[in-house]
This record gives sequence, C-alpha cells and structure tokens, in this order.
Amino acid sequence: MADPDIVEVACARAWGVYLLINSGIDENDARQDKLRRFIRSRWQAGANETELLAVEGLKYLKKLDGSPTG
Repeated sequence: MADPDIVEVACARAWGVYLLINSGIDENDARQDKLRRFIRSRWQAGANETELLAVEGLKYLKKLDGSPTG
C-alpha cells in the first residue's frame, strides 16, 4: 500500500467509527477535514501503521468534542 493511501484508509476508518458512535453528525462535517490533516501530520512525523493512525484519529476527534480520551 502506498503511503498516501495509508492516510486515506486511516481517515476513512476513524471517521466511519466516529459517525457510528455519534449518530447526529453530518457525514461532511468540518471535523473530517481536521481529522485528515491530523492523520497526515502524524504520518509525516513517522507513524505508518494504518490501525494506529486510525486510533490516534479517534482520540483526536474525541478531544475536539471535549470528551475524555481515557
């Protein structure tokens, strides 16, 4: 899998789970763009595991909501 694909796959996984957990959020919410930028920055910093990036992305989204990341 090419590296930029890792970013897209991780973003899609994190965003899909986030939408399942938070049923009132629009699929095209601005948080999706913030998530993509966050995951891309983590990938550029050296993170290259899709699953790890997706989990970090979910934690980031929770932080945006003000939820505890426990």
